[in-house]
Amino acid sequence: MRNTATYPEWRAVTLAICLAVLLAGCAVGPDYVRPEVQKPQSLTRTPVATALPVSTTGGIGHQWWQAFGSAELDSIVQEALDKSPSIEAAQATLRAAHQNVVAQRGYFLPSAQLGYNPTRQNTGQSLSPPLNNGESLYTYHTAQLSVSYAPDLFGSNRRQVEGLQAAEESQRLQLQAARLSLAANLVAAVIQTSMLQEQTDLLQQATEAAQQQLQHMRKQQANGYASGLEVATQQTLLLQLQQQLVPLQKSLEQTRNLVATLMARTPDQAPALLPLSGYQLPLLPQVVPSQLVDQRPDIRAAETQVQQASAAVGVATAARLPQLSISAAYGGGATTFARMFSAGNVTWALGANLLAPLFNGGTLRARQQAAEAELQASAASYQSTVLSAFQDVANALYAVDADARALRMSRDSEEASYTTWKLSDSQLKAGYASMPTSLAAKQSWLQAQAARVAAQGSLYGDVVALYQSLGGGVLRTDASASAN
Repeated sequence: MRNTATYPEWRAVTLAICLAVLLAGCAVGPDYVRPEVQKPQSLTRTPVATALPVSTTGGIGHQWWQAFGSAELDSIVQEALDKSPSIEAAQATLRAAHQNVVAQRGYFLPSAQLGYNPTRQNTGQSLSPPLNNGESLYTYHTAQLSVSYAPDLFGSNRRQVEGLQAAEESQRLQLQAARLSLAANLVAAVIQTSMLQEQTDLLQQATEAAQQQLQHMRKQQANGYASGLEVATQQTLLLQLQQQLVPLQKSLEQTRNLVATLMARTPDQAPALLPLSGYQLPLLPQVVPSQLVDQRPDIRAAETQVQQASAAVGVATAARLPQLSISAAYGGGATTFARMFSAGNVTWALGANLLAPLFNGGTLRARQQAAEAELQASAASYQSTVLSAFQDVANALYAVDADARALRMSRDSEEASYTTWKLSDSQLKAGYASMPTSLAAKQSWLQAQAARVAAQGSLYGDVVALYQSLGGGVLRTDASASAN
């Protein structure tokens, strides 16, 4: 006998399906709106770094470190970006975040399962045999196709997908931030090694000149032309120079180790030192406060946290509303495989389940309020991140301005000490000055060079910090990068 459903049963199931279709386009909870932030009209209180050349392109390229004009530096940075384990880890995390989105999207579609179950059974002699032929030992085959579907009535799954998409975007931005941080740290470290190496060479030359001066003064003391106080003073100056040299050598070796690590190398494979003269001062990028929010990956990542919190409010709201599920099954069973779907052996079922929360002790309401509080917290954190970003840029601009002025003064000091040394050397050759006097002037000139090198390295380092504070061009589109 054929199983048929009555008309009222079919009408109830059809009504449930139609209701699910009508409500599937509804998503409760707030639609994401970007938080408003305060944007300054100017990044600094007064114009700074006005004496330095400014780029006319108005943007920062993806490979901003090429602005230093060193092919060796470009090669070092590219190797680090290609081999860095931290970049590889960030890429894998991004792939995982994408797969989470794909997995959650699967809940928009029905799920289907196919089962087949053959069993060998013996009901024994004490029970009535279930088969018409009266056999108690038999093999029974069953197969069934089950389909279930949970319509997204109030947008719970849609909000979950929205949150996971924001999480994926957050991971993409963190990958860009990792690349920017790696490049900035590496460029700054390589420039610092160049600066420390040149400072070390200059102080080494100044130390040798001080040793020569001490030897001449001891000869003068032996001949009665210099006092013991003068010799002791010169010896103290020599020791002070030697003391300055040791920390420089220590910093140089440690910074070289840092460069090797950032390049995914062991310290014994650190690259060769590059001369400080091999870099050129980059043109300063034009700074537009209104564009900074879109250029920095950390700001954009903080915004994705707001997006995730907004989606979580929708999920918590939907949890307080009814949930509908629809299921259907079609199968058959028989003692032989071929007769499972013969007449009289077919089974089927079609049903709908509507579940609405009535009382839960305020749990769902509290979770919704907690999600709303998290949304407010993430919006406040986003604003804090934006303010910190403006502070970073302002600090970098003031630092570059101060470094530029310090470099000008150190160059003036170097030029003046060089003139003094040349005059002393001329007087020495003419017999109007002693060797210690000429050596002292040479020491002053070498120390002035070391001070100029330190000022130049500090300026380059703060320019790197400025590029990093402006986002390093990592979020620029290919079109805008090509245009510039």
